[in-house]
Parts: sequence; C-alpha cells; structure tokens
Amino acid sequence: MKPTNSNSALFLEVKQFLAGCKCLKEGVVIGVSGGADSICLAHAVGCLLKKETCKKLVIAHLNHNARGTQSDADEVFVQDFCFKIQKECVIDVVFKRHKLDFGETSTAPSWEKKARVARYDWFSKVALEEKVNTVFTAHTSNDQAETVLMRLIRGTGVQGLEGIKVRRKLSKGVQLARPILSCPKAQVISYLNENKISWREDSSNLDTKYLRNRIRLQLIPLLRSEFQPAIDSILSNLAGHIHHYRSLEKRLAYKIGLIVEKPRVDQFVILDREKLSGFSFWKIALFLRSLFAREKWGADAINFKQWRNLSLKICAEGFEAHLTAGIRIRTNRFTVIIGPHQS
Repeated sequence: MKPTNSNSALFLEVKQFLAGCKCLKEGVVIGVSGGADSICLAHAVGCLLKKETCKKLVIAHLNHNARGTQSDADEVFVQDFCFKIQKECVIDVVFKRHKLDFGETSTAPSWEKKARVARYDWFSKVALEEKVNTVFTAHTSNDQAETVLMRLIRGTGVQGLEGIKVRRKLSKGVQLARPILSCPKAQVISYLNENKISWREDSSNLDTKYLRNRIRLQLIPLLRSEFQPAIDSILSNLAGHIHHYRSLEKRLAYKIGLIVEKPRVDQFVILDREKLSGFSFWKIALFLRSLFAREKWGADAINFKQWRNLSLKICAEGFEAHLTAGIRIRTNRFTVIIGPHQS
C-alpha cells in the first residue's frame, strides 16, 4: 500500500510522527468517523506501518446515532474503507464499531461534550481490549485554531490557549496522540484527491446552533477576509507557543514545590509559610494553580483575579479561605495547610 505522492507534506508529517512513537509494537487504534480528516490519517498510517514495528491497525468507528440513516451510512462507509485497506496493508487491519443510544448524549446544550466523552471512553476501551496503548485521532491545525478561538471567546486563561494537545493520557495505560495536528485541512483534501480517496460529509457540521460551527463557518472566514488572511495559522501557532510557555510554568512550579512543600498529612498539603512568602505573588499564583491541578481540586473554576488575590493573602498568619470543590486554606505561624474542608 503506497500513496500516489510519498513526498506530500502531510504524508511526510505522519511519517515523522510515527518515527517518534515508541509504543506501537502491539498496534494502534485510529478513531475514524468517515470524514476527510480521519480517512486521510488512517490511509497514511496504513501506508507506513510495517510488520516489524506494528502488529495491527485497529479502525474504531463510533456511531453516535445522531443523524439516523446518515449515521448508519457513515458506519457502512468506514467498514467498506477498512476492507479496502486490509487488502493492501502489510499488517492486520481490525474493524471495531459501536452504536450509541442517542438518548445517552442527546440532552442539549451539552450534546457535543457528552458525545466527545463517550467517544474517548470507547476508544480507550477498544485499546484495552486489543491490548494496545496508543489511540490516534485526526485533529488538524484548523481544529486547533477553532479551539483556541472558542476558548478565548469563553474567557479562558493561559491554560486554555494551549488548545488541543499533541499527546495526552487517555486512561491508565493508554495514550492519545494527534499525528496531523500541525497539518492544515487543505493538505488533507489534497492528499485525498491525489490518492482518489472518497470521504463522508457530516451534515451536523453545518448546524450553526453549535458554537464551534459558528466559529468555523462564520467568524474565522470573516477574520480571514476582513482582518488577517493567515488567522488560522496564527491561532494554531499561538497554541504551540503557549504549550512551550506552560512547560516552563510547570517546571518552575515543580521547583517551587521542592522548596516550600513539607510532608503531607493524609489529604492535606502542608507548605512552609516563611519559605512561600519569599516568592513574588505571581510565582505563588503559578505554584497554587499547578498544585490544585495536580490534586484535582478544581483549578479551572478559579479565575485569574481570584488566584492573584489568593497569592497576595496566603502568606499572612491566621489567613483562612474556602474555595471551590470544598477546599480550605488556613495558615498558622509556621505553615499553610490546604485540603478538603472537614465539618
């Protein structure tokens, strides 16, 4: 199985991405909806995988059952696509499918979120069943641009501007990765046309009741035509810059933790108040955000102004605050104690 043009930008991007993957020996799962992006990724990966480096390619299709016969037709299309590439691939190709009860995810206005959670939960289940530890999805740089802009509109902090991550933990023992996140949609369409590969169009992508669709269909075209033709790449690149910045943030927060954290007591984190007071308020705020994220204490529910106010007051003796998710901070002469409020 070979692409028409083995030097196409997208194919070379996928090739380089696979070369950097260390956990594909047992196989890889690719989430395939039937749309252009996922069909393109599955084909490119199928062309590149070899028996010596990967045992099997698992094509996983989740039928959200949201568009009736159209959803069922997508499922049939992906199954046929799977059979076609199986004839040409040098490794085994496995087709996995699952159909949701639409009632599980149909409740507005959170349908998109519920559908996404259901999709990733099932991908993780497939990976565990197939005894592989990597799942690929086909997000592109256009998806990245939409995500950054959508989060900005919703009032995100710096962490939200990081956008879609190239890699993240999906579940215990399973990693999620996005090989074509740096590739624009135009490269996807070019690859499919060059290789004479068809795909399915999801009619729900035209429904402007969803914010992401309004951003894709209305706002970004307006920004392109009236303000900045390169807005897609600018937003996508911004996410990359923020990712590197966040990496520096995490390292700094870790170093601060080594200095100020004392042995914890059960669920409580204990900090040395005097040592913590030696840091500037913005470093304290940075450390606290990292600490709350680490402990899963609802860091995203606390806004920038609240972090700033907290960092300015937390080193005062006798300070006490009750925060989101039932977390309490209290200080005494020597320590800062943070943990669940106990009545």
